[in-house]
Amino acid sequence: MRVNIKKLSNLRHHAWHARFAAVILISSLLLSAPLLGNSKLYAANKKQVEFVADNPPYLEDFVISSEDDKISLSLSVANPFDLEIKSLLLNGVSQKISLNVEVSVNSFNLYLVKFDRTLSDNTYIHNIDYDNLKKVFTITTSPDKKPIETDSYKKAVEIASTFKEITLLHKNQIEIGRFYQVETQTEIREVSLPFHLEYLFFFLSAWDRKSNSYTLDIPNQLLTEILKR
Repeated sequence: MRVNIKKLSNLRHHAWHARFAAVILISSLLLSAPLLGNSKLYAANKKQVEFVADNPPYLEDFVISSEDDKISLSLSVANPFDLEIKSLLLNGVSQKISLNVEVSVNSFNLYLVKFDRTLSDNTYIHNIDYDNLKKVFTITTSPDKKPIETDSYKKAVEIASTFKEITLLHKNQIEIGRFYQVETQTEIREVSLPFHLEYLFFFLSAWDRKSNSYTLDIPNQLLTEILKR
C-alpha cells in the first residue's frame, strides 16, 4: 500500500544563504486507516530555489519506504554537474556523486534533556566515466552491481544521480517510543585532473560541489508498521 503525502515531515536543510522547510500534510482519513503491507511516503516534488550565482546541486524526490522488515530511503540529486564539470567529464575525467546518510535516534533522559545518538553514518558513491573513443558513458552504482552503459549524457547523469532503497533501519533497531531521523547531503567529489588537463582546467583543480543538508523525520506510521510484522 502506498501513502501519498503532499509534504514530508520536517524537511529541513541549512544553507549559507537561505533556509527552507516543509511540513507533513496528511488527511484524517489516512491517519485513521491502518497501514497494510509495504508502504511508501513521498516528499513533494517542489524543487528547492536555486541560487543564480553558484547554481548548487540539491536533493529531491524523497521516498521513505517500509518493506522486508526494514525502512529505506530513495532520492535524486538535481543539478549535480555544472558546465565546467560536464566539460571535464566529456574530456575523459571521471566524476563521482556521493551521498552521505546519517541516521540518529532522538530520546529524552530523566531530566527531559533531548539528545541524539547516531545509529549509522554511511557514504554511497556513484561513478560516471566517459570513453571518448567509444562515445559511451559507464555508470557504476555499486561494486556488487554490473556497470550500466549508455550513449546519452542525460541518461547517464540521471542514473548516476539516483539513489534507490538505501537501508536506514532494520526491525531489530526500532524501539517503541523513540523518534528517528535521517540527515543526508550530496557532494560532487574534488576533481583530480590528469596532468595534460591541469593547464586547461586550472580553476577546477580543487573543485567540489555540495548540497545543503536535509533532515527528515522517519514517520511513526512506518515504524509502527514494521514493529507489527
